[in-house]
Amino acid sequence: MINLINNKKIFIIAEAGIGHFGSFKIAKKLVLLAKKSGADAIKFQAYKTEDLIDKNYKKWFKRYKTKEVDLNFYKKVKNFCQKQRITFLLTPHTESVLKWIKILNTPIIKVGSGEIGNYEFLKKILKFNKTIIISTGMHDKQDLINLKKFFKKNKFNKVIFLKCNTTYPSRDTDINLKNYLEFKELFSDYHVGYSDHTNHDLAIIGSVFYGAKVIEKHISVLFKIKNAQDWKVSFDLIKMKNLVSKIRKVEKLLGNRNIFLTKNERRSKIWASKSLYTNKTLDKNKRIKKSDLIFLRPGNGIPVKFLSKIVNKKIKCKLKKNKKINFNDFKKK
Repeated sequence: MINLINNKKIFIIAEAGIGHFGSFKIAKKLVLLAKKSGADAIKFQAYKTEDLIDKNYKKWFKRYKTKEVDLNFYKKVKNFCQKQRITFLLTPHTESVLKWIKILNTPIIKVGSGEIGNYEFLKKILKFNKTIIISTGMHDKQDLINLKKFFKKNKFNKVIFLKCNTTYPSRDTDINLKNYLEFKELFSDYHVGYSDHTNHDLAIIGSVFYGAKVIEKHISVLFKIKNAQDWKVSFDLIKMKNLVSKIRKVEKLLGNRNIFLTKNERRSKIWASKSLYTNKTLDKNKRIKKSDLIFLRPGNGIPVKFLSKIVNKKIKCKLKKNKKINFNDFKKK
C-alpha cells in the first residue's frame, strides 16, 4: 500500500477519468502515456449511470452512459497497469461501484468534488480504511470547515485534501493561488494538494511551491471531441512529461527548511569570502591596528568577521606585507 502520509516525494496522479470512452485499447494508451510521463499513478472513474444522473437530464445521461464500463473492464486495466508498474487508482461516483474498490484492491480511494456534502457516501468509504484523496472544487469556506469536522468526528486522519476549481478549463482569475495559503492553514493537520483544470501548468507549479504534496492533472490521447470536456484541460504525453520533470526540479529547489548553508556553498566560501592580510610589514611585539590590515580573497585564513578579536593583539614575530595572517601569529596575552 502507498503511504502518502509519510511519503516525502510529491505524488503525481495522471487523471484519465473516462477518457477511455469505453475502449480498452484507448485505456491502455492512457496507461502508457501516464507511465512514460513519469507519473506515480493513473486514475480512472467508475459509476453506474442510472445511479448517478437523472434520466430526464438527457444530455448528460447520454454522455456518461456511452462511457460507462463494467468491473471486468477495470480488472483488465489494472492488470495492464501492474505490467507497466504504475499504480492504478479509481474514483467511485456511485455507491453501486464501491464494492469494486475492494475487488480491485486499490491502495487509495479518490473522492471527486461532486460529493460535496455527501457525508453518507463518505461514511461508506471510510469503512475501507484506505487513504482518501478528496477534491474540494465548488466548496466554500464553510463547506471545507464542515468537511474537516466530518473527518475529525470520525477520527479518520488518512486523508489528503486537494484544492480544486471545477470549471473546464479554469480561467487564471479563478485559480486564486493566494487562497491556497488559507486552504493549507485550514487543513494544517493534514497533507494538502492540488487538482488542476487549467490548460497550462503554472497553477500546478505554484501550488507545489506553496506545499502541495499531491498533484492531479488530466491526461488524454484524444482531443477536440464532441460531447466531452475533460480533453480541454488535459495534457498529452509531451506536456505531461514536461510537467512531471518540472515538479521534480521544484522538489529539489524546495530543499530542506532547516538547511541554511549547503555543502556546495561551503566550498564557495573559500574563493568568494575574504581573509585578513597585512597591508605593510609589521615588527615583532607591535600591537596590530585596523589600519594594518586589508581584506583579500581567498577566505581560507582568519575570516574578516573576527577582525575585532585580532585588533590590539601583540605580534610574535615580524610579518611581511601582504601576508595572510593566522591566530598563531599572535601572543596569547
